Amino acid sequence: MSQRKTTNLGFNTARTQDESYTEIETSSPTAKCTDGKHEGERILPIRMFYLNKGGRGLQGACITCQKNRRADRIKRCREKFQDMTAQQIRETYIETYGETKDCSKCKTSKYPMEFHISISMECGLHNHCLLCSIGNSQGNGGLRDFIFMPDKDGIHYKKKDKCERCEGTHKLAVDHILPLAKGGSDRIINKQTLCVHCNSKKSDTIDCCVRPEFLSDRYRDDALDFTENTTLSRVLAKKVYEFRAGHIDNASLEEIRDSVKEYTKKHNLGHNLDRIVGKIAALFNKT
Repeated sequence: MSQRKTTNLGFNTARTQDESYTEIETSSPTAKCTDGKHEGERILPIRMFYLNKGGRGLQGACITCQKNRRADRIKRCREKFQDMTAQQIRETYIETYGETKDCSKCKTSKYPMEFHISISMECGLHNHCLLCSIGNSQGNGGLRDFIFMPDKDGIHYKKKDKCERCEGTHKLAVDHILPLAKGGSDRIINKQTLCVHCNSKKSDTIDCCVRPEFLSDRYRDDALDFTENTTLSRVLAKKVYEFRAGHIDNASLEEIRDSVKEYTKKHNLGHNLDRIVGKIAALFNKT
């Protein structure tokens, strides 16, 4: 059995998605969902489908069916790997797929030990290698937290004593109602307490009614529609992408270092400044 490969992993169409949808809508405003488990009306508006790579056409299944399919896959994978150790998962990968795995970001073949364990994936390993994962993380000196600082209240958020969704009390964590990846603020008004299960299930999706005050100041726009989550998610993803892309081009290593230093001092964090800057420098291939 060979590992399923795709060149679409990690591709971001935020820059061109509006133009692509508009172009597709000129020929037909609706499309048919081809998923065999689809429930309800199959003929749906164009924007209820994800774009193919590069915005060239639509994917066959609608967004709802794709999310349901992903939830089913995650459930099957977790049932398979939940009782296995990290070493057993890596040994299973080698037996099934071979001794190396291709990182979907840097396109390099690496050994299974160079990937994080991810029991939600079919192969048991994350798609990005350890090095590429540096820039994805919110908590280990990644791009999101230290170059583009979110807004702060300067007040410590006190977790509730139970999950605000299922009312469970197991492994409670602080979650952003409007995800940081979609332009959410890091202020208390945009925070809630979720258990590890609800937090993982929510991920970086917008799955409830959000308000303008949840949004970070830099992405404020009076024209935003907060009544339709799918459209709002796409628009905000584009705004965040464009903001970061523009600032990455102009960011110097010294500016990054000063930004991290100011952040750690303000919030009394025990991060190793040189280690963080070194990781970010490696991420951008700067010397």
